[in-house]
Amino acid sequence: MTEAAKSWFVLARTFDYLGTVLFVGGAAFFALLWPDGADTSRARRLVTFGWLCGVAGTVTGLFLNAAWVAGRPPAFSWEVVRPLLDAPFGRVWFARTLLWVLALVVLADLARRGARAARSWAWRAGAGAVGLGILRTNGMTGHALDLPVWGQLAIFAHLLVVCLWIGGLVMLLFVTLPDRAALTTVLPRYSRLAVVSVGVLTVAGSLLAWRLVGSLDALLHTGYGQILLAKLSIFAVLLLLGLASKRWVDRRLHTADGTRALVYSVTAEAVLAVAVLAVAALLVTTGPGR
Repeated sequence: MTEAAKSWFVLARTFDYLGTVLFVGGAAFFALLWPDGADTSRARRLVTFGWLCGVAGTVTGLFLNAAWVAGRPPAFSWEVVRPLLDAPFGRVWFARTLLWVLALVVLADLARRGARAARSWAWRAGAGAVGLGILRTNGMTGHALDLPVWGQLAIFAHLLVVCLWIGGLVMLLFVTLPDRAALTTVLPRYSRLAVVSVGVLTVAGSLLAWRLVGSLDALLHTGYGQILLAKLSIFAVLLLLGLASKRWVDRRLHTADGTRALVYSVTAEAVLAVAVLAVAALLVTTGPGR
């Protein structure tokens, strides 16, 4: 296995995760928190960017993983990737690619009808089915294959709330913050969703960490455990920053200083969130600590 292929595969997984978060989280943001936001071109561009990242990360990830497994340099070779398509990993990856193709239908309807699509139950059902399918494929490869049913459910819940929290955070930063009128309506809804998401994320993440690491010694002295500690450290800073900014904004949201503080805080949180996704991509390519 070449380290170059692995490094490029980690980068592809990072884009895959980023695309999933932006697309699924953005669609959920429209459906659950702010349907009118779907009428803004900036919001639609952000979800489209997520779709592009997801497709690029999924397709390139398949070829790069094949090169990594075959011990070859990074290359887009059908000869290398063909054997992988006969394995469970390749079939799951192919299904994931088809789901991204279906996601284009959801995206096209959103671009055509905007808020009317976001309010319709048909669009919500379609977006939900595609989004949940994309999330489910993440639990069908890698470390997740050895997990029991409760572990599969924990991974699914973990990924879902990450999309709701971080995807919503990015939408808040680039779409909602410039609109002061919408901000006063959307921010309280997002805050409640974020609190629930963080709670579920903490429980699901703790269960998965216990299952995949198993002991304090493994957490401290294995590569997987150390990467997990790095991820948890960034998550802790992200969480503390979010709690601090929430208290500040609750007192001063309707003032110029309050809005400016929110912009700085959400920007910092978004940067840290991308760092968490990058570390998560590295984590899934590392053997468990057990």
